[in-house]
Amino acid sequence: MGLKKFLFEDESVQGITAPTDYLYVKLLRMTLRIIATWPQTELGEKEPVYLNVFLKYFYLVATIGCQIGSYCYLRTYSDELTMMEAGHNYIMIMMTFIDISRITSLTFSTEYRKLCKEFFTKMHLFYFKDISEHAMATHKRVHLISHLFTLWLLFQMLFGVPLFNLVPMYYNYAAGRYKPGGTQNSTFEHSMYYQYPFDTLTEIKGYIVANIINWILSSLCVIWFCMCDLILLLMVFNIWGHLRMLTYTLNNFPRPSVETTITIDGGLTVTSAIYSDEENVQIFRKLKECVDYHRRIVEFNSKVSDVFGPMLIIYYLYHQTSGCLLLLECSQMTAPVLMRYLPLTIVCTRQLIQLSVIFELIGTESEKLPSAVYSVPWECMSISNKKFVIFFLMNVKEPIAVKPPGIANVGVTTMASILRTSLSYFTFLRSI
Repeated sequence: MGLKKFLFEDESVQGITAPTDYLYVKLLRMTLRIIATWPQTELGEKEPVYLNVFLKYFYLVATIGCQIGSYCYLRTYSDELTMMEAGHNYIMIMMTFIDISRITSLTFSTEYRKLCKEFFTKMHLFYFKDISEHAMATHKRVHLISHLFTLWLLFQMLFGVPLFNLVPMYYNYAAGRYKPGGTQNSTFEHSMYYQYPFDTLTEIKGYIVANIINWILSSLCVIWFCMCDLILLLMVFNIWGHLRMLTYTLNNFPRPSVETTITIDGGLTVTSAIYSDEENVQIFRKLKECVDYHRRIVEFNSKVSDVFGPMLIIYYLYHQTSGCLLLLECSQMTAPVLMRYLPLTIVCTRQLIQLSVIFELIGTESEKLPSAVYSVPWECMSISNKKFVIFFLMNVKEPIAVKPPGIANVGVTTMASILRTSLSYFTFLRSI
């Protein structure tokens, strides 16, 4: 009750005049600003333009440099690496590729920034909450889900980065590599391996520099992974809320106020409810509002699919290839390996599952629209309004879904296929 009271107390008292004033959006803004992906200019916020432009190009060059460094390291030490050590580097290469794809498809994209502006200034449920009591209840539900989901992802980030980097540091300490001469018969373990122009495997100074770089890069990587997912999922939550509001409106469509008695052949009387001429005019306006609302939802969903489509295609390909490698690493079943790879495997798998399940919400809710449209009292309407209902029914027959260009809808089916294929590849790699 304390959390609900904190989240839902009078917004005028809190001074909330836009969705960007909400706590979870402030947290999102803070993290996306770090990676220069928050649309500050489009939302009218003060922005250090030169710094923002510098950061965008710096991150692009830095991630490409990391990709080249990983490849050079693999090529240099290919004869010395075990299959498991090589698998670790391949996983890091794929994660870096995800970062590069998000920088190019989101950070540098003007369409992405326009979409964010439309979301935070027009399509957020904040602007629809005063339409009705149901709209307010839907807004509160989506607001609570968005808030808790943001906190969950932040916790995941704050927990994952230290664990990923501290585990190899602990093993270096336990093996005595921090002592003078501690690397005479071994080398330093790192969370990520790159080919540096100096020795990072046996020299303590080189190791310290590489370790600091690894902490910074892993922190940035988790922001690109989690926060880019978060802004997409916030839009999906709101689309789901809009569909719920439209379905509720259609299921509670006003009925005729007057019943009419009709006498048919044989003196039989039938009582029916028919809209009056004045009511038919009002019904037409209400139907038109529903059609326009549905069109607005579909257009916004199409923009989300177009902007985030390339990111999702690459992301699902990443899960397809990395899942089996992470399982292969965990299959060693030793404490050091499980401490390093099991949390990463759980996080990646959970990201895939939660993303797919949330996408499925839109399709499930939109499938209710045809029944909702058919449930309106069309039999009581004028001929012109009946034709309008038929037109509306044709429009809602196709379910709304997040659909990257050129591939099928993403959802639970896609997720199940990826997990099944990853397990098959893992079984095959284990056998050899």
